[in-house]
Amino acid sequence: MSTELPTSTTGRVRPLRLLAALTLSLAVITLSNAGLSVIGTAVFSAPDDFCAFLPHNSVPMTLESVTLATIAWGALSHYATRPKWWFYQGTRVFVLVSWAAGLLALATWRSVLGVVTLDLMVVVGATVTYLALTRIAPTDSPA
Repeated sequence: MSTELPTSTTGRVRPLRLLAALTLSLAVITLSNAGLSVIGTAVFSAPDDFCAFLPHNSVPMTLESVTLATIAWGALSHYATRPKWWFYQGTRVFVLVSWAAGLLALATWRSVLGVVTLDLMVVVGATVTYLALTRIAPTDSPA
């Protein structure tokens, strides 16, 4: 029995599918962030001025993150032999780094439940982006 991971040849992603995945990700993440912000302030009693919950802070950050993820997915699908695996690993690193930033927010005496809500926002955003890019814009392996 072989213990090697399966490999595939490099392919490409169709640009219109990338754009569709980017647009859908941004819409879903923005809506979920708005809902989680309401939950964070109303249910978890996070401060109203918690900067991560303010749309003028969260929307540009979401746009930048999803755009960078889309560029990374396009590059990985073109150059890597296992783009989905590498993209998954990059998504995991992104979530861990974001959680570390959340721990720093706790060090500045931010609301614990507010930071937990922020961490939920990160997990939802990473999951939506990963699924949208790998399902809507899968790689086309050359024949």
